[in-house]
Amino acid sequence: MTITQHHTWLKELTSTPTAAGCEHRVAAWVRRLVKQRSAWRLSSDRHGNLTIQRKAAGKHGKRGRPIYITAHMDHPAFVVQQVHDDKTLMAQFRGSVEESYFLGTPVKLHQKDGATARGVIRSLEPTFRDPFPLGRQVWVSFSKPVEAAAGDVMTWDIPPARIVKGMLRAPACDDLAGVAAAVAAYDSLPRSCPHDVRLLLTRAEETGFIGAIAAARDRLLPDDALLICLENSKSFAESPIGAGPIVRVGDRTSTFDPDLTYRISRIAEKLAEADPSFRWQRKLMPGGTCEASAFLCYGYTATCLCLPLGNYHNMNETTGRIGAETISVRDFDHFVRLLVVCAISLGDDQASPGLKTRLEELYAHRGFLLQNPL
Repeated sequence: MTITQHHTWLKELTSTPTAAGCEHRVAAWVRRLVKQRSAWRLSSDRHGNLTIQRKAAGKHGKRGRPIYITAHMDHPAFVVQQVHDDKTLMAQFRGSVEESYFLGTPVKLHQKDGATARGVIRSLEPTFRDPFPLGRQVWVSFSKPVEAAAGDVMTWDIPPARIVKGMLRAPACDDLAGVAAAVAAYDSLPRSCPHDVRLLLTRAEETGFIGAIAAARDRLLPDDALLICLENSKSFAESPIGAGPIVRVGDRTSTFDPDLTYRISRIAEKLAEADPSFRWQRKLMPGGTCEASAFLCYGYTATCLCLPLGNYHNMNETTGRIGAETISVRDFDHFVRLLVVCAISLGDDQASPGLKTRLEELYAHRGFLLQNPL
């Protein structure tokens, strides 16, 4: 596939309505793509997480630990809870957005038949003392009668994704740009790739990475899996949009596997040495917590790659209003490129030597410095 096709996927996915627990439209997009790929196999676990792998994966010729590229299929959005009348409904917001962004903000109802209707948030229900609050309840009014039902997804009223001057402006980059990068990288893998590479697309990340926890606690992934978790993370001055994808060494909660992070960083360094146009960053990114922290807690080997994101969770801090999320398309292209090389190289200790190997080499060459007693 061409980069142009991957950009089409990027725009389609980042325009797709989705919410924690209601990721069916993204899952349907993925299923349509897999049907077009005779060599791919799609499976769903009992929690609704999706796994894509090559039909020959795990057979003769595949070596090393399985590599999982993971991304989540949801984005902060509303789910209808109660229909009061044909112009008024209550919805629950599933995700993290500051309260000041809600009142008076236009929203878009996505009905099951594909129709949409525009409304406005008129009021918020008071919060309750809940140690694990799922989300704020809002009342929405519509100027014309609408057909709504409990379980319908409602999003902020943001135009479909478009690319302008090298920037993607979209309703939901986090983490649908991650899903797009995952499938684009998988589509770009050569058939001769010697390693068992799989995609894991999870659910309900925005409410506490619930899909990832379910997969990890039920041991639905091989114990020796290497997990590369993809994210779109809030950009800061020291992690700017346009400076390349980010090897994320940690998040607000934890730091990630040092060996896997080191190996991916070395792969990125070699890419940049061979091609000076390739740009990448290595940052902590403490703006939020990602699924890598969850997988690490359950004993898996995990790290994160992310895209620097503008208007994180649609919050435009300059205007104080809801707006499109933004990423650099060049960052996305380099993101895909890095993922492809990681998938080819990570399972090979020669192509991607680990941190301990490097330390042992240092000791072999410089251990003589310790020979003289003090």
